[in-house]
Amino acid sequence: MAKRTGKFYFKNEKEVMASLGLQPTKGSGSGWIEKEDGQNEHIIAQLKSTDAKSIKVSLLDVEKLEYHASTAHKVPIFVVQFLESNDIFILSRPMDLPAIAKYIECGVCEQPASQLIIDSTPETSPDSKKKVIQSGGKKRDKFWDSKQREREAWQKTVKESKRK
Repeated sequence: MAKRTGKFYFKNEKEVMASLGLQPTKGSGSGWIEKEDGQNEHIIAQLKSTDAKSIKVSLLDVEKLEYHASTAHKVPIFVVQFLESNDIFILSRPMDLPAIAKYIECGVCEQPASQLIIDSTPETSPDSKKKVIQSGGKKRDKFWDSKQREREAWQKTVKESKRK
């Protein structure tokens, strides 16, 4: 069989995500804000497709999916597709299954147990304001500029220590 192209995989990803009722993510989640391969208001998914008879699921990929799901307050699902037989399987934690089943049944799901974040820090007062993190092009540029200045300062320190 001829090697598949990136164009094929992008098209396949869109089709699989649509078949699961998810919106494909632009650029397969490589952007600054949207992550993973597909999502809707309740679920976020990562897709791995293969022509082989087996596939390796990396713990790092699963942990990234769970992190992105927790920040987006969505249920994570890991989708595996075997292209030869066109079989699609969904991997999830057992504690997320009730939320996934409820979503399949009625299109709505509650925040799963794996998404619950317990905040043990005491509140100082009900009027205390929480810090709001804003995101955007200018904020991102400012962040990378500060990282560049830190790197240049570190390089300067290293050069000075080598001279001594």
